[in-house]
Amino acid sequence: MRKILLISATCGLIVAAQGCSALEAAGEITLGAETKIPKFSTDIKWPGVDQLLGNALTSATGGDKAPPGLPKSLGSATLAHVQGIMTIDGQCERAVMVPAVASKAADSLIKNLQFNVTNCGDPNRCIEQCQGFRGMKMEARVQFQLLNEKNAKQIKENLSKQTDPAAIVQIRAQFTQLDYYEQKPNGKPGEKVSITKLFSNSEMGLSSSGGGDDTVIVEQRFIGKISKTTPQRFEIDQNAPFTKKTKQAVINGETLWIEIFQRLSIPQQNLYAITLGGGGVDLELQPEFVVSAVKVAKSAL
Repeated sequence: MRKILLISATCGLIVAAQGCSALEAAGEITLGAETKIPKFSTDIKWPGVDQLLGNALTSATGGDKAPPGLPKSLGSATLAHVQGIMTIDGQCERAVMVPAVASKAADSLIKNLQFNVTNCGDPNRCIEQCQGFRGMKMEARVQFQLLNEKNAKQIKENLSKQTDPAAIVQIRAQFTQLDYYEQKPNGKPGEKVSITKLFSNSEMGLSSSGGGDDTVIVEQRFIGKISKTTPQRFEIDQNAPFTKKTKQAVINGETLWIEIFQRLSIPQQNLYAITLGGGGVDLELQPEFVVSAVKVAKSAL
């Protein structure tokens, strides 16, 4: 009886906008869009070949150094051409930082796209990074403000006097869009072609701002199930260091920046089918915190 009373009392305590319908059978409340946790909604465009390679492109495109078949238009250069230029310059990796990132949602503050490519064309080169894989690897990381001062304060108030991170039962993300694409140089304006099937492996996940505690959420086998009509919800590993740090920040009412990362592996035979210019990922997800109604109610007594 006491548990039922505690849960009922929490309906007005946690989030007025959600009401008692938000309570789950186990006495839990999901804090998501209704609690003004911003949705991550963006079209992350990969940098073009000239932006990625810079001086390497200039040094490799002159005279006999030019890779076979390098197109005159850099917008149509493929990953095979990128690999050729990096091989000529003896490079394992190239990286570029894009400070400003466009967002579809005004309340989604996004910045600092870090983009890396790794040349795995030669099994005797870049052994540590490639570990037997042949092709190209790409990684993109972007910073996202999960909690600003306003919604951090709101969630802190919703949690009442709770100081135990265990009151946050789960941290989840509901994906309504996740699709890797490219825009063909001769295609219709704005026309996107999905290229996810050209990867041998892909994964997306979260880490604290600055990295170091990467936690994978979505593996490639799940990407095809995600759409606006069939959203998919994924729970973040409860034992991961990222999860523990995030829970503590939420309990403390802190503003919070995190990183969303993507890692992709493209087999050697598919490199000519992918261009960087005009490529990217459409991504939309709603972060969610699942809170124990009983723990919060007890802390309010």
